[in-house]
Amino acid sequence: MAIATRSGVNSPVKNHSKDTSTAESNTQREPLRHFILPRDISDSSRFLLLSHPRDSTVERFLFCPERGLFQFTKVHTPSIDPRSLLFSPAGCDGPDSAKTLDDNNRAEQPVSRGYISKSAGFFVATPFDLAFILLPLVMPAKAPSGKMLFQPIDDIFEQHIQGDKHLRYIYTHGRSMIEEAMSSFCDTLEAGDEQMYRPNEEKTLRMIMQKVDKTMQKGLPGSLEEKFVTRALETPVMSVKREDTIMSTVSITPTNSGLATPDGESPSESFDSQSTAASSAPSTILSEVSTASSVSTVIPEAVPQALRDLKKRKTVLDFILASYLPASLADRLRKRVLEKDSPVNFTPLEEHLSSLAEMRAQALASRSIGDFSRKRGPDDEEISDLRAEKKRKQEEEDKKKNLGESRGVRDLKKVNVTGMKKMSDFFAKKPVAKAKG
Repeated sequence: MAIATRSGVNSPVKNHSKDTSTAESNTQREPLRHFILPRDISDSSRFLLLSHPRDSTVERFLFCPERGLFQFTKVHTPSIDPRSLLFSPAGCDGPDSAKTLDDNNRAEQPVSRGYISKSAGFFVATPFDLAFILLPLVMPAKAPSGKMLFQPIDDIFEQHIQGDKHLRYIYTHGRSMIEEAMSSFCDTLEAGDEQMYRPNEEKTLRMIMQKVDKTMQKGLPGSLEEKFVTRALETPVMSVKREDTIMSTVSITPTNSGLATPDGESPSESFDSQSTAASSAPSTILSEVSTASSVSTVIPEAVPQALRDLKKRKTVLDFILASYLPASLADRLRKRVLEKDSPVNFTPLEEHLSSLAEMRAQALASRSIGDFSRKRGPDDEEISDLRAEKKRKQEEEDKKKNLGESRGVRDLKKVNVTGMKKMSDFFAKKPVAKAKG
């Protein structure tokens, strides 16, 4: 179900004359906002403006007394990819209508006079848990010193619905939904015929972990898993480069017949003419230098599936806490996750991530200090390019300055003027002599 609404209350169409054609008025109207609504919603459904639990900003929601609360997610195409939307009544086949064609040039749905939206963006209604709207209203901003008291639901929301007609509409037409949402994060107590509620942070954390488990069953999108799970758990490649230098020497002992080599070769065959000078003491000459390099690489181990699952759960939990809860409440729940009685134990994951951080630091230090023969990385190339570009611009500026100078001026710049007076000294005013008494 798709509907279109005005972006403003006053439409410029009212200012047009009645004789203006429909086509001309359509081009001068304010742009419409298009909403894709769920199927089979009741007639009592309403657009509501509610405070988002994350930062208390007012956003548009859709509430259906039968199907619950929905949040609108905007879907739009990039600005560099111009697109438009065509809305037309289905089943209209008038004389001025055209028909859409598929890939096989077969006529499908007839297109009659409709509306063309220049912007292809639209809003899609997605389910939103009512408990997230109620949490900032029920849960205190600061951690209570002791246990809170049980209260009836009328007393809890009495002050909130007085000045908020949108929230009052949910309270009036969806009281059963509010009671169900309150039971998910509050302790309940029956006092006669009335149900009493008391907020509980531990129960709130269990409710959120249930949502995390449902997300784990459906699986994360491939792009998110690659960015936040696979890359975060990658083990850095630890390479150790070792170079051994082997030096072999030849001892030369002078004889009466001249210099002789160990193989009986003549000096001219073994050495250069500069090495044929005789000496009274034995001399050692470097004959060969060989360098043997060996590189040992530590292959990263496969990440256990248990750690991958913990990382996924941690990623989903952080997303929910950062997106649907106030910052103060999210911080308190993060601390509860680290406690011993937490629904999930992230200690193995934290230890593994800390060890990976140490390994990355060691790998970075070994590459930056120990390996001087490494090739330039992308950062080094960018820095060198910036320096070359800066030098080129400086040379161009110097050339522009030199174009307006004569040869004599350029020659004068080369003259050594050390110890010489400046021209301005000859035109300076002489100091006034003091009058003799």
